[in-house]
Amino acid sequence: MKLSVTPKKSLGQNFLVNPRILDKIVAAAEITKDDIILEVGPGTGNLTKRLAEKAKKVIAIEKDRRLVDTLKSEFKNSNVEIIESDVLKLEIETLIENWKLGFGNSQYKIVGNIPYYITSKFLRTVFEEWPKSKLIVLTIQKEVAQRITAKPPKMNLLALSVQFFAEPKIVGYISKNNFRPRPKVDSTIIKLTPKEKLPTD
Repeated sequence: MKLSVTPKKSLGQNFLVNPRILDKIVAAAEITKDDIILEVGPGTGNLTKRLAEKAKKVIAIEKDRRLVDTLKSEFKNSNVEIIESDVLKLEIETLIENWKLGFGNSQYKIVGNIPYYITSKFLRTVFEEWPKSKLIVLTIQKEVAQRITAKPPKMNLLALSVQFFAEPKIVGYISKNNFRPRPKVDSTIIKLTPKEKLPTD
């Protein structure tokens, strides 16, 4: 899908345009035909298309109304469902109950190129409020990813919080030159594997 709108700075929109990196994100998500993918911020749909080729279903959450109609048209009659919503206000329980009606107890994975400014709040929402996902693969600011994966004694509150719930791993770094518009900082693909059992101490 060609970029037909001007990215909104207020929404932190920076669209990833390098297809090799898109493929790397998909590979990191280890998608099977049994997986339901919850994609955060499909933007122009470049990653969405690749996810849909691998997964049972993709549910893409897009906040920008300007993109929603184009995305719905692009993925009409496919295994992609476009939902217009702020992901931080998403009624995830209702969404999961609805897809269970059609897909049984398929576990879901979260994939997305999320706006940098919502990273901490988004992760807190996912781990503390949403049903546990099978895997989370995100593109986030490089410095934030490094903080999340830090080890003692360099751990901050974000690292402690994320590592309480999941095992974080940096998959690869992405130069800012791979985005349109180009952000001021580089990014990182990070994989978060939720723990089967949370620490009790």
